[in-house]
Amino acid sequence: MHDIEPAAGQVVASDTQKSVEAVDQAVMSLAHLCASIVEVSKASRLPISTAQGALAMAGTGLTKAISSREDLSRATRELVKIQNASNLETV
Repeated sequence: MHDIEPAAGQVVASDTQKSVEAVDQAVMSLAHLCASIVEVSKASRLPISTAQGALAMAGTGLTKAISSREDLSRATRELVKIQNASNLETV
């Protein structure tokens, strides 16, 4: 059994929660950006190709943010395994 100080465990838990919130916010912000690019382009009657580069790059960022969310999910599962093998209780 791993002996982890409760205060140290709380720091990791808090940082994990903050990281999840940050990644979720990034996913939502990038999704909104993609929608905004399309909406503004349409409202401005721009040729479809005009904003395509910006939309594609924002979409790439969104894909990467979604991948980061999966990575964070995996990291969280690994942290739970460590917690379960330690003296720390779920709070």
